[in-house]
Amino acid sequence: MIHKITLILFTLALAFSLTACLGGGSSEPTKYYTIAVEKISAPATDSYKDKRLQVRKFTIEPAYQRANIVYRESAYDFMFYDLDLWASRPEHMMAQVASEYLNQSGLFKSVETKASGKPDYELLGNIVAIEEVDEGSSQYARLAIQLTFKKTDSDEVVWEQTFDEKSSMGDREPRTTAETISKLYGQYIEQFLKSLQ
Repeated sequence: MIHKITLILFTLALAFSLTACLGGGSSEPTKYYTIAVEKISAPATDSYKDKRLQVRKFTIEPAYQRANIVYRESAYDFMFYDLDLWASRPEHMMAQVASEYLNQSGLFKSVETKASGKPDYELLGNIVAIEEVDEGSSQYARLAIQLTFKKTDSDEVVWEQTFDEKSSMGDREPRTTAETISKLYGQYIEQFLKSLQ
């Protein structure tokens, strides 16, 4: 009889323990982050005033084809935050942000992501890396991307540049990663705009 009671108590304790582990306790909420570039100063040029630009869908290296924010602690580590995610996949956000800011620059007659007719120029992007890098007590945000600006009628590349920079962060927080990557991306777009002079 004592053996039976002990078995029942053990079974009840195990059941309560599993209930607590499987959602009985409080869980951390998922947080989402986006890329946002502050107002960029556009060069004064009328060279493209009557031209239409299409920002094509960006591509991204396979390892980064996910919404999870990537962080690394060495050249050999490649890890993801489980509950800190990009609001949408990085290649979509980067193309959308580029389109918005090129449109606001007023340098082109129109800037579209889905061309309603044949555009005069295209901007293409390939994201090589977008990540947080933790090196001992120092944290960095890294954004490596290739931007290509070309004529659509001749496929001639007018301008192309590969950027790959790390910028120091004050803390290891996904929001800080998003802010720092946004600043890097803003600098890259600004360099592209200056090339149009």
